[in-house]
Amino acid sequence: MSIVSEKVNHPVHYNDHPSGVETIDIIEHMVFNLGNAFKYIVRHPLKGGHTDLNKAIWYLERQLTLPEIKGFQISAEVQEKFEKFIKAERNKYLKQVYENIFKYHFHEAHQSVIWDSLDILRKIEQKIKEQKNT
Repeated sequence: MSIVSEKVNHPVHYNDHPSGVETIDIIEHMVFNLGNAFKYIVRHPLKGGHTDLNKAIWYLERQLTLPEIKGFQISAEVQEKFEKFIKAERNKYLKQVYENIFKYHFHEAHQSVIWDSLDILRKIEQKIKEQKNT
């Protein structure tokens, strides 16, 4: 496979997670707003920094304007990938955000888990901005 093809089909910022799980293998099973939020959270350290976290926050806030998700099915394979992804996450705050998105999307958790995730992401985003300005 060529370098150009790798940059398009399997970019590093979607494949560098310690779990070894490629982001697309999870988000293609999610509703649009949650999948996009998840994508931007995953890639923020290697690509867009606090801008990507702002995008993730935007998508999570947008999801909260929609009816709650009910009865969304998940295959055992996707569940295993998601659990592997969460388990391998080294940052305890991001781990919590990923768990919250998973619970909300696939286990009908209350919207409060998304509000909690928004609070966490705003704090991380602020810290990144502060570090960039010093």
